[in-house]
Amino acid sequence: MSTVITMITAISMATVGAITGAPSAHANDGTSIAIFLDRVTPVVPQLDDILRVNGRIVNISTETIDNIAVQLRTSSLPLTKRSEIAAVAESGVNPEGGGVDRVVLERTRVELAQKLEPGAQNQFSITVPLRNLPLPQAGTYVLGVEALGQIQGLNASEQRQGIVRTFLPWFPFPTAVSPIDLVWLWPVTDWPARSAGGVLLDDQTPRELSPGGRLDRIATIGAANARAISWVIDPALLQTATVMSEGYQVVSGTSVVIGDRGPEATDWLATLRAGTQASDVRVFPYADNDASAVRRAGMETDVVRSITMAEPLASMALQKPVTGTMYWAPFGRLDRRTNDLLASSGVRTVVLNSGALPLRDKDAPTSSGRATISTSFGSLQAVLVDDALSTTLTLPQATRSQALLARQRFLAETALIAVGLPDAAISRTVIAAPNDPRWSPSPVMLNALLRATNTAPWLSPQSLTELLDKPVDTSARGRVTYGERARNAEPSDAYMASVLDVADQLSTFTAVLDDPAPVTEQYANALLRAESSAWRTEPATGRLLVDSVRIGLTNQIAQVRVLSEGTITLSGDSGRVPVTIANDLDRTVTVGVQLRSTPGVRLESEALTEIRIEPGRLASVELDARVIGSQQLAVQVQ
Repeated sequence: MSTVITMITAISMATVGAITGAPSAHANDGTSIAIFLDRVTPVVPQLDDILRVNGRIVNISTETIDNIAVQLRTSSLPLTKRSEIAAVAESGVNPEGGGVDRVVLERTRVELAQKLEPGAQNQFSITVPLRNLPLPQAGTYVLGVEALGQIQGLNASEQRQGIVRTFLPWFPFPTAVSPIDLVWLWPVTDWPARSAGGVLLDDQTPRELSPGGRLDRIATIGAANARAISWVIDPALLQTATVMSEGYQVVSGTSVVIGDRGPEATDWLATLRAGTQASDVRVFPYADNDASAVRRAGMETDVVRSITMAEPLASMALQKPVTGTMYWAPFGRLDRRTNDLLASSGVRTVVLNSGALPLRDKDAPTSSGRATISTSFGSLQAVLVDDALSTTLTLPQATRSQALLARQRFLAETALIAVGLPDAAISRTVIAAPNDPRWSPSPVMLNALLRATNTAPWLSPQSLTELLDKPVDTSARGRVTYGERARNAEPSDAYMASVLDVADQLSTFTAVLDDPAPVTEQYANALLRAESSAWRTEPATGRLLVDSVRIGLTNQIAQVRVLSEGTITLSGDSGRVPVTIANDLDRTVTVGVQLRSTPGVRLESEALTEIRIEPGRLASVELDARVIGSQQLAVQVQ
């Protein structure tokens, strides 16, 4: 057996964490050596394969450790419950019945170094034929990588100095398990910080669309595995990328500058178009509208608009027909009134977490992929994302070791689902999706998982359309109430009140325009972006967006103004007051004008209405006025 040994000069403890991304205490039982896995292959082991485990150890103690070695351990039996996965991965305890420390694979022992100073690292490589492992039956085993050594100066015998545990699905024969259908929901959305004038309020979206950015990774990985996934895309993001590709402006510090990532946006759109041409595609409501919060604020028509405009925008940007607007509940739950609103707006499918509609019989032989919700406007199809898979997909993935551990945990979860569901189960479909649609996945993890979806004997890829075409599982389900936690996760009442206030301001302004459609669309769409569920996690940027819309509207309104000022002396107690109004807008307005005073009882005057003013022109009118009393009266023109 070959061994790779690389000694690295001791470095400070602060540097160790920065370089390696030290695992949590749950990942390692020992307190002296941290273990980081860089490779566990094959992802889907076969009988004649070689198991390869590569990684690094780091002395995280303040003592020198002598006679360092690493070796593998396995559980004596496969896991039988999904709860055991969390017990192993999160707390490091032995799984019930399996005993992760019970089976030592002595033939995998690799001697690394005579001494390991505090802060020093050492690489290791372990290889062993899978035929040689004591895996008595098909199933998912715990695989432990253990570091051994002696603390210098204590005259102690060899002891465990650290261990990291992961999982090894073992199904060497195709008939060992019947595959489950796995539906991958692939969300593509962002934080839509774009003003009514089309100016990006920060450079987050441009950076994420660029090579190596979050959105670039999602599009690239999805396009490379298009047959295994079902896209869910935000049309507002497609609109932003299109605007960027044609030239855009972005706020930089206190200035607005010309953006320089237009070519990157063009390339990103091309990748997305190629990846979606032959794939299952659904769309979010425009800007991933936060329907529960928006309905609660009394703006139900905005929810309807975000839904009805989504498909045409996506079809135009993707250059293919897109049908099917799907609502992704931000907290994984929906209240009844929002269900009614969505159903009345044309939504037929909602994405919830499986805990929102739990099976009444917890031991029922069925998966949690799909259910039906009754509303006052017909039924909604609920796509139920598996909670444990969502948690796994959003585990930390900043380092290769973290991504690898998350990958193996996902494989273990799905393997145990497949083993636990009888072949005759009503449903054998499981939904995989992140908790947050604005996810930041690791290519190391996802590329391997998507390949495994096509090759693992316990998995079979299925599209969302195929799932929805199947008969609905009629197993009895409970219904968890929306709850205080879900309500508290919504944008604040103050934030939604500010959005409503600007919406009222927009309504007042567009009422005077002869052709309000272009202005209404420009500002109303910006307000829809301000109603995105994205601002749950970045409320400060949401407030910045609302303020930008308010300022833009205020500037527009200021362009219809009264020029008249000064003192007017009436010949008696009544007379005419001349008023000149300027329209500096690029469109015709129809306005009214009236006089107001304080106190109001001293002035009698009738308002004039239907005053039509062409773009860039002035209009002069006279208002009849009667002043009661002989004292001077200050009058304002409205």
